[in-house]
Amino acid sequence: MAQNWQPTTSSVSFKIKMLGVNVDGTLKGMKTSLKFANNVPIALSATIDSKSVNTSNSLRDKHLKEKEEFFQPDLFPLITMSSFSIQNTEDGKYTGMFKLTIKNVSKNLKIPFTFSEEAGKGLLKADFTLNRQDFKFGGDTPGMGDNVKVSILLNLAKN
Repeated sequence: MAQNWQPTTSSVSFKIKMLGVNVDGTLKGMKTSLKFANNVPIALSATIDSKSVNTSNSLRDKHLKEKEEFFQPDLFPLITMSSFSIQNTEDGKYTGMFKLTIKNVSKNLKIPFTFSEEAGKGLLKADFTLNRQDFKFGGDTPGMGDNVKVSILLNLAKN
């Protein structure tokens, strides 16, 4: 039996080392398409507004939006991800194969995530690391680490 889960709130945060210091940031404007069967996620996709990047540093945010080696939201307004395979690894834990597109570069990533339900409310959570160089992102920025830690959190309600 298919169920419809709708996001009530969502958050996307990231962390990358810059000159040895962690830089934290967020992205907003997530839109999702979720398909479940018997409370098991079978297809997930999302878009995120690249213009919404926020690192609590206005100069850095301006660079992330305007410099060619970064987001360029006027040319590439959306970051997209969509599952093409989801495996249930154990109760409430899954591994999805996702096509992730940042700017004009797409890569297939294995992303572990969890889904839990309590009293009609659902929580979908993913934590993973990607290599920014795989997406030709950030260029040769001095002092910038390659690994970006990403955390996605979706609070869901049945409809």
